[in-house]
Amino acid sequence: MPLEYPDPELRSDLVHLREWGYADLPCIEAASADPRIPQGTTVPAEYTDEGGRAFIERQWSRQTSGRGLSLAIADAATGEAKGLVFLGLGQGRGHCDLGYWVVPEARRRGLGTDAVCLLSRWVLTETDVHRLAAQVVPDNPPSIGLLRSLGFSVEGRLRSWLWVEDDTVDVLQFSLLRSDLARSAS
Repeated sequence: MPLEYPDPELRSDLVHLREWGYADLPCIEAASADPRIPQGTTVPAEYTDEGGRAFIERQWSRQTSGRGLSLAIADAATGEAKGLVFLGLGQGRGHCDLGYWVVPEARRRGLGTDAVCLLSRWVLTETDVHRLAAQVVPDNPPSIGLLRSLGFSVEGRLRSWLWVEDDTVDVLQFSLLRSDLARSAS
């Protein structure tokens, strides 16, 4: 079953999670300039307006094709897109993959943490998804800390899992279950 966009949209004091729009091209340009974001994502490594528009259209197609849901992480104060949070429908029933990034200028302000918290809680409590998984390269301590702070458990190391340029790298597998949320609430 495809994921529908959250209604009402997800918001906190820091972020507003919303659909992507062509007005968000500056965010894609900033992500393209980062040395790491394009490595493990579909963000174009060399930005052009055409490539940026194609990226945004791919984000829309994730929902319309039933493959997942991609939302812009917008700064709640300005409305400007500063990152992405993504849910991909996994192989198993009720399984979802999580991905996220924040452009360098907006890091260390809590935007990523709020976005992942809002979306993970929503998908595990308001949909049929009961398992959320995220993979992080081991040399990304901020992302590892973000997941741990939100109650994700490390499950292990997936060797040679992610293609980066012309080689593969290991990732750490994290998960958050619907039952984890129930335990933390009690």
